[in-house]
Amino acid sequence: MISGSMKTKNLPFVCCLFIWSLTFGQLTKKDAPQIEGVAKKLFDEGKIHGALLVAEGETIIYEGAFGLADRSLKIPNAPKMRFWDASIGKMFTAVLILQLVEEGKVSLEDPISKHLPWFKHREANHITIHHLLSHRSGFLSKVYEEREKAEHDQKSQRSILEEKIAKITLAFKPGTAFLYSNTGYVILSEIIMAHLGNDYNLILQEKIFKPLHMEDTYWSAPIYGPSMPVYYLEHGNPLLPAEKLDFTGPGGEKTTLQDLHKFMLAVGTDKLLSKQSWTLAFQPHSLPEEAKSEWGPHQSPYGYGFSLIDFPYMENQFAATVSHGGASAGTSSYALRFIDNDRIVVLWNNEFKNPVLFELYQALSDIATK
Repeated sequence: MISGSMKTKNLPFVCCLFIWSLTFGQLTKKDAPQIEGVAKKLFDEGKIHGALLVAEGETIIYEGAFGLADRSLKIPNAPKMRFWDASIGKMFTAVLILQLVEEGKVSLEDPISKHLPWFKHREANHITIHHLLSHRSGFLSKVYEEREKAEHDQKSQRSILEEKIAKITLAFKPGTAFLYSNTGYVILSEIIMAHLGNDYNLILQEKIFKPLHMEDTYWSAPIYGPSMPVYYLEHGNPLLPAEKLDFTGPGGEKTTLQDLHKFMLAVGTDKLLSKQSWTLAFQPHSLPEEAKSEWGPHQSPYGYGFSLIDFPYMENQFAATVSHGGASAGTSSYALRFIDNDRIVVLWNNEFKNPVLFELYQALSDIATK
């Protein structure tokens, strides 16, 4: 047994060791000028054009913006602007589905036909919720292309699914390969609405955004909204609002760096899901060697609504992260959290750029190590 005097003698050392272990390798607000320098360099090199947030847990270390939000009016981008999150919103869809699983309303092995009897695809009895979440359904990402081709009165989400997607041939037998699919996540959103109502924005508000105090985030079909930048295409023209409508499920939320920071803080915690559900979400269900395409999301393992990538963290060491990117005409974005270390990085661009910047994470690692 340790005596009382021995306990008193060792306590200061234990406390110092604990504090050191928490702070070593973490970025602090003193590092903000160096991060600013890295971000400016990336902007000068044409690799970012929007805004960036870096945090260690709840502490925002740096937030800054680069380039113009409106070229004709010379309005600069700003850190607190809303932006179109594109496919980042797949994380929200996955959370909603896993909440339904926890409530016993759906099972991961349920086929589409159990929840959407109106969707008459020939494989609806064999494509499961698991397949949809992990991009193993065999559906090509055809929903946007089909909407562009449809007549004005045929552009609703339900009509695209019923009249077009239900008739297409799958790229492979469900469960046998990995092919990133916006179509699959649109179908997931229909399953969510079959249980929680037809207002997808209201569902997101009640189940995710309000509980996390994400007060500047919402979903809407139009790509533009209040306090947002103009999105610029490669030839320099703005993306016109009338040319784009979003589907529920694959993304399309309007959000801010600060709100996505709140969401990424909640990822992996009991604020949204149980530990068991997060374990399922972070399990690599689809692997690059199974991919039927080489672009973007296929280059790393994929769980349920999350890409699983090891990035530089400190001292030339790599650490596991959960993340999702978003990219579309005139925009790209990325939200990432180091699972065991609480570092969070969120960025958006109002021009299309590669959102997965390995050199950014290497630079943050180098700064944290000094």
